[in-house]
Amino acid sequence: MTMTRSLLIRRTLVYVIMICTALLTISPFLLVISTSLKTTNEINIDGPLALPHIFHWDNYSRIWDVGNFVTYYKNSVIVAVVVVAFVILLALLGAYPLAYMKFKGKGIFFLIVLWGLTVPMDLIIIPLFNNLKSMGLLNTIWALILPQIAMNIPFSIFLLRGFMRDIPYALLESARIDGSTEVKNLYYIIMPMLYPPLVSLIVFTAIGTWNNFMLPTILIQNDQLRTLPVGLNYFQTKFTMDYPMIATAAVVSALPTALAYIVFQRNILSGVMVGALKE
Repeated sequence: MTMTRSLLIRRTLVYVIMICTALLTISPFLLVISTSLKTTNEINIDGPLALPHIFHWDNYSRIWDVGNFVTYYKNSVIVAVVVVAFVILLALLGAYPLAYMKFKGKGIFFLIVLWGLTVPMDLIIIPLFNNLKSMGLLNTIWALILPQIAMNIPFSIFLLRGFMRDIPYALLESARIDGSTEVKNLYYIIMPMLYPPLVSLIVFTAIGTWNNFMLPTILIQNDQLRTLPVGLNYFQTKFTMDYPMIATAAVVSALPTALAYIVFQRNILSGVMVGALKE
């Protein structure tokens, strides 16, 4: 009886702590959403923590008129799609030989890949700026695409190689005996078995590219080429005292990444765990 009561108390405490932690985590998001549905007068009179008397959904339609968010969204989508496509393609082509083929310098190539994981963007941003300037790529969409492809390749190869190494090598040998080429092996045998890590990689790369703030800030000065995070920062400086519009812009900016994580969260966790355990 005493043990049952003690277990009940411990479980209750665990649930209380978990609920309090969840509330503390989501309360800033709820506050931003609540603020986006108010007017400035409501905030000044009732305070920022009060619930809105009337939900002003027109803030979400107004944001597209007063801000250049259609252009920012378009640029972010273009950059994210191109970066993800090239990263997945190049990572597959890089991870396959490192996982299955034997050639001289294989270990050195893999060490170079691992070294790429340790290079922060802060360290190379000045040389990158000078190189892009000399090539005439500053203030172009390629100034955002090419560096992000290069920065995402090392982790992508590392993740996919770890998963590929656990796939039975006998499958490839049987396919080669039947006359299959390496390209067919990769496309018809390996890729269908890479669904969890590929989904994780796509989501990670897309979210990281979507939220990248440093590169567009430094490399892009043209408002028509700004992506969503930089556009949101520019919008905040323009509407400094209009808190509902700033909150609305923040919700609109964060919505795609939040939805992506909610939809693919199981695939993200399974892909990361698989990739970690394979190594």
